[in-house]
Amino acid sequence: MAPAAADLLAAFVPGTKAWFPDKELGWISATLAKPVSTAGSGDVVLEFTLDDTGATKTVTTTQAKLAAKDGEDELPPLRNPPLLEATDDLTNLSYLNEPSVLHTILNRYSQRIIYTYSGIVLIAVNPFYGLSLYSPEIIQAYSGRRKGELEPHLFAIAEDAYRCMIRDEKDQTIVVSGESGAGKTVSAKYIMRYFATVEDPDKPGSRKAGAGGKDTSGMSETEQQILATNPIMEAFGNAKTTRNDNSSRFGKYLEILFDKSHEIVGAKMRTYLLERSRLVYQPETERNYHIFYQLCAGAPSSEKKDLGLDDASKFFYLNQGGAGSHIINGVNDAEEFKATQKALSVVGLTIERQWNIFRLLAALLHLGNVQITAARTDAVLADDEPSLFMATRMLGIDSSEFRKWTVKRQLQTRGEKVITNLTQAQAIVVRDSVSKYIYTCLFDWLVDQMNRSLALGSSKTRESMIGVLDIYGFERFKVNSYEQFCINYANERLQHEFNHHVFKLEQEEYLQEQISWTFIDFSDNQPCIDMIEGKLGILSLLDEESRLPSGSDESFVQKLYTQMDKRPEFKNAFKKPRFGQTSFTVCHYALDVEYSSAGFVEKNKDTVPDEHLNLLNSTTNPFLKEVLDTALNLHKPDEPADAAAGAAPAKPAPKKLPGASIKKPTLGSQFKSSLVSLMATIDSTNVHYIRCIKPNEAKKAWEVEPQNVLGQLRACGVLETIRISCAGYPSRWTFADFAERYYMLVSSDRWNMSDMDKVKALATHILTSTITEKDKYQVGLTKIFFRAGMLAQFEQRRTDRLNAVTTVIQKNLRRHVQQKKYQAMRVNAVKVQSWWRMRLAIKYVDDLRQTTAATKIQTVARGFLARKKYLTTRDAVIKIQSVARGRAVRSKYKTAKVEFSATRLQALLRGAMARRQYRKERQGIVHLQSCYRRRLAKKELVARRNEAKSVSHFKEVSYKLENKVVELTQNLQKRIKDNKELSGKIKALEEQILTWQGKHDEIEGRNRGLSEELAKPTVALAEFEALVAAKRELDAKQEASLKRIAEQDKRIADLTAEIERQADELQARSDALNGATKSSEDDVATINSLRSEVASLREQLNRANALNTLQKNSQRIENAAPPVFNMATGKENGYANSGPKRRPRRHSEAGP
Repeated sequence: MAPAAADLLAAFVPGTKAWFPDKELGWISATLAKPVSTAGSGDVVLEFTLDDTGATKTVTTTQAKLAAKDGEDELPPLRNPPLLEATDDLTNLSYLNEPSVLHTILNRYSQRIIYTYSGIVLIAVNPFYGLSLYSPEIIQAYSGRRKGELEPHLFAIAEDAYRCMIRDEKDQTIVVSGESGAGKTVSAKYIMRYFATVEDPDKPGSRKAGAGGKDTSGMSETEQQILATNPIMEAFGNAKTTRNDNSSRFGKYLEILFDKSHEIVGAKMRTYLLERSRLVYQPETERNYHIFYQLCAGAPSSEKKDLGLDDASKFFYLNQGGAGSHIINGVNDAEEFKATQKALSVVGLTIERQWNIFRLLAALLHLGNVQITAARTDAVLADDEPSLFMATRMLGIDSSEFRKWTVKRQLQTRGEKVITNLTQAQAIVVRDSVSKYIYTCLFDWLVDQMNRSLALGSSKTRESMIGVLDIYGFERFKVNSYEQFCINYANERLQHEFNHHVFKLEQEEYLQEQISWTFIDFSDNQPCIDMIEGKLGILSLLDEESRLPSGSDESFVQKLYTQMDKRPEFKNAFKKPRFGQTSFTVCHYALDVEYSSAGFVEKNKDTVPDEHLNLLNSTTNPFLKEVLDTALNLHKPDEPADAAAGAAPAKPAPKKLPGASIKKPTLGSQFKSSLVSLMATIDSTNVHYIRCIKPNEAKKAWEVEPQNVLGQLRACGVLETIRISCAGYPSRWTFADFAERYYMLVSSDRWNMSDMDKVKALATHILTSTITEKDKYQVGLTKIFFRAGMLAQFEQRRTDRLNAVTTVIQKNLRRHVQQKKYQAMRVNAVKVQSWWRMRLAIKYVDDLRQTTAATKIQTVARGFLARKKYLTTRDAVIKIQSVARGRAVRSKYKTAKVEFSATRLQALLRGAMARRQYRKERQGIVHLQSCYRRRLAKKELVARRNEAKSVSHFKEVSYKLENKVVELTQNLQKRIKDNKELSGKIKALEEQILTWQGKHDEIEGRNRGLSEELAKPTVALAEFEALVAAKRELDAKQEASLKRIAEQDKRIADLTAEIERQADELQARSDALNGATKSSEDDVATINSLRSEVASLREQLNRANALNTLQKNSQRIENAAPPVFNMATGKENGYANSGPKRRPRRHSEAGP
């Protein structure tokens, strides 16, 4: 086995623990289960068992791969012994690898230890929970202690910075960095509290005798004011975002000033890039700046009424985050308002000036509620808009003038001014730009007031300083705009400064000492920074587009695409979107972020119309006038563009010529300048770094997302810091950096940087072609060292070269603009032609439609007239036919009525005779039955009396009687059921009879109608035959009805006979039961019940017999022979005419 491979495998013995990657946990631990297997073919096999699940993990490699330069990567990283895994400094680990670092940090975090050293860097993991680590006792415990003597802490870094300032007599800077929500603002606040409250253990009270007196806590007035800046800046500059409930929306660099005795004598604050757009727009679930919600919740009722304040949800500038977004869990805005007022008083702002501030804030809220509507394409702002009245009254400006210039715009041309109307969207932008301008000026004024108060008398005694940088963390949302771009750009610069300080300076020392060293690759973000801030970079192109009158976001993106395609060095730093042409992606050091270009140009301009500026400058509100003047002095065009107070003295502003305008620096250029100034300040100081880590996205206490933490550790360079802190990595100007920055000084055919040799050749060629004095530079193995002033010469040459290139680009850009204008004119001409052709086609279709409609109307009219004529003729024919038919039917009905009356009388007489005969026969039958039953009962009584003489016989008879009663009861129930069924059938038959009677009445009515018809004059032969056919049909129906009635009568008779039979049988049984059970009370009750039922059956039988009689009479009436019409006499048979006979009238075919 090769020696290199053997050395690597020597550490892998059974029981050795190693790390394996895991998608969820990042890394998981495993134990080597068997000795390393090395086959003769050169294969190496290592078999591990996972500690958590017991699963097997096998690593297979070869000896040749292990012997290679990167052979260590073929084996899993080893795990440190348990004793070292809880170390407070990651550089103490035996195995410095990624999983070991992650495990150590998370292990300490699980033990509620949030701070860990990583060489010169302090790692702070946000607990999302209040800890008692910052009390005065803890502060004094770290005072005078060297770093490493106590547990890692913020106070240890602060004390180390203080000691370095005293020892080295050099300014210090503490950089607090990390993602949004990682705890940077809180960490910076505690560092400031440490400097303001700590005492020197060797000189008790020495650091409390600075400017101003002491309070009961022992702090001087200046120190109290330094601490009071925190709640003020958080109220006016912090807001709730999706990732952080107290996210800093500006950058802050606080310089704590010390005198010769190293006592605090003052402070100065610089701010960077306040997120102005947050005032007028907040994404979903986010809030505006805290001060607005504090004012709405904490202002007294009288002041609320005076300022027109209401609940925060009633103001447009405060409710865009959605329902419930204005509430932060665990935060009382009313109490925070009191704390803010107290802090403002501490920094020297009187109550009157505080309410002047709040009045401006209330005016901005009312300004956001101003309703701007649209009338076609023009914006409309009503004269009686209440919110406008409130806002302008508080601002002290003319309401009508403000309304006018909100919906109108004045254009300055040569010799005249043109006023044009704005659209609704443009007017809203103007309204919001005024709000942002006022709030930004108020913010700058507030910072200036605090600086004046903090720096009072410190300019003469200031000897050294410690700066604390708290700047917004890296951000990436669903939609990333201009603000996120600037924030991430600042983080890129900070990350680059960190790389420069930790990596490159360390490596330079070893190279100068001629120490042989193998370079460690690290993620250098210089290309990304060059792409953003370099010549023809993103900021340069954005500024150029912002200064064009017709500049737009789309044009900016297209220029960006074109420029980046020409720059291969930015291939890994810039990406185009797969879909759409309105966004671009920047590959930042932490993550790739896609930015939407919407609003980039407008936000970069950051302009307010001159008319509104003049209106604000003429305000009658003296406080607003003071705020605007202060902000104007702080941001003069030729001053360094610091967002708070510029360090350089102001130069006289150039005079503005008539008809000309001074170029106002864009927001991006101001921010870039402020960052350059900040980096220069940091470079001139000794820097201490604190890396804040956000353990989870849900902001839950003591919960960890290992993959999230691992990504932050990789992005902030913690692993590289550990390695360099142990071994070093010096550097100055590398060949790659030099070639990337000055490659444009030579011909483009030399621009080949595909490998290191070609890069070195390019750098050497640049040196020899531009520098004649060889003693001005030295070329090392990997770096180039320059004498003083040489870089300035190169920068001058580079600037001249880029200016020449810019001229070429501008020439092509002008050509491109003219070409675009021609294309737009051509498109408009095509649109006009298309519109005219469309109008001709519409006219042709309208003519065709009218012709078709006229034809259809004529068709409908002719059809209507023809149908009307037909219906008139048809109605006349039907009327004539109706008269003739009615005459014939009336005659026939009259004859039928007479015959029916005679038949009815006969039926009634026969019925009376039949009922008399029936009653007579029934009485005789009943008498015979009674005699016979009495005889049988007597015989049964004699027999029962004889049987009852013996007791045993009586019991037997009693038992039989009981059985008999049960049997009779069952039979009775059966009979009752049958009786109910028969009753139902009888009821149905009665209903049928009623139905037939109705039909009979109907037939009688029709007969009467026919008789009346017959009484009228004789009709024609054809009509008469039709009547005869109708009569035959009626006769057939009557015969069918009579047959059905006969069948029903027969069925009723059968049912009646059955009922009589059952009644007789029940009567016989009842009589027998009466004779057998006279001595038993129970038998008597049963007999009585049977008798009642027999009586009921008899009544039913009587009703059935009566009903049967009625049905028979009805049948006799219906069976009466219908009248037959005699064609010879013209009358019905049987019709008796008492009048004189008349000779029959004859008719001819021609008529009467």
